[in-house]
Amino acid sequence: MLVAGGIIQCSHKGQLKMSEGDSRLTVSGNGAITFGMESGLSFAPGSPGIVSPCPFTDPKSGSPSPCASTLPAIAGQATLLTIGGTPVLLDNATGQATNPSDPSATWSVASAGQSLLSTS
Repeated sequence: MLVAGGIIQCSHKGQLKMSEGDSRLTVSGNGAITFGMESGLSFAPGSPGIVSPCPFTDPKSGSPSPCASTLPAIAGQATLLTIGGTPVLLDNATGQATNPSDPSATWSVASAGQSLLSTS
């Protein structure tokens, strides 16, 4: 299960730390990340939670072209564990990232932020 403090990364290895989770379900004091909380995050330099910015450069211009936003998860939503009817995200969550120079950009979980709970 992904919790606040967990890290997601784009397919170019830019990373950001999830800052807030839902406090109705916590693991070691960190709130669970529910579906939708992963959407709209940026891997651009200076964005909130950046651990390391997206290093992608536009192959045509050579200019920096970081992943600008995350789209909602397309996989890795819990089917049994929900908070207020909203699924929590699991450590295998993944989705699309928007990058004008790389339409195949994606994001995935690099670290769930906890090691107490696991799924099978």
